[in-house]
Amino acid sequence: MNGSPQTEQDFAKSGNARAKIAAVWLYLVVATTVLNSLMLFKFSHFVNLLIGLSITQFIDAAFVGMQLEPPGAPWWYTAAPALVLDAPFVILVLVLAMKVSNQRRRATGFAFWIYAIDTFLVALSFTASIAILHSPIWPLAWQDSGLVARGIGLWILFRAWRRLVKTEISA
Repeated sequence: MNGSPQTEQDFAKSGNARAKIAAVWLYLVVATTVLNSLMLFKFSHFVNLLIGLSITQFIDAAFVGMQLEPPGAPWWYTAAPALVLDAPFVILVLVLAMKVSNQRRRATGFAFWIYAIDTFLVALSFTASIAILHSPIWPLAWQDSGLVARGIGLWILFRAWRRLVKTEISA
């Protein structure tokens, strides 16, 4: 490479830092996903912590909507099957976060695309809320800020992925 060794070291450190930031983002996604699910079932109140996986929220909403528990049953009676279905998605993102932390290029790319698809589902749900259900814009502002937060997360993941690809090419 034409650059000095100092520049190459800085380049590698930059890739390492971006990978660590991307891994932290994915760990936050895992934590908010689990918290979203637990709060929905434990407190019977839907709270969207902005960056949690939407697919698990759809699964949880389906189980809440079915009202599976008999009257007087504990909250985990309905939560347990939903959380079992949520688990593969949470574990997948957790494993990807660990691999991204170790600067795995393919894992970073896969995490980016998984989160991009999940963000697309959120955007689609947001658009449907406005267009089909004619929901007023103001109550959807929190969901809109979630799209902004997800955009930031996608930007973080993409920059880490791009840096890891450049690092691999220069090596």
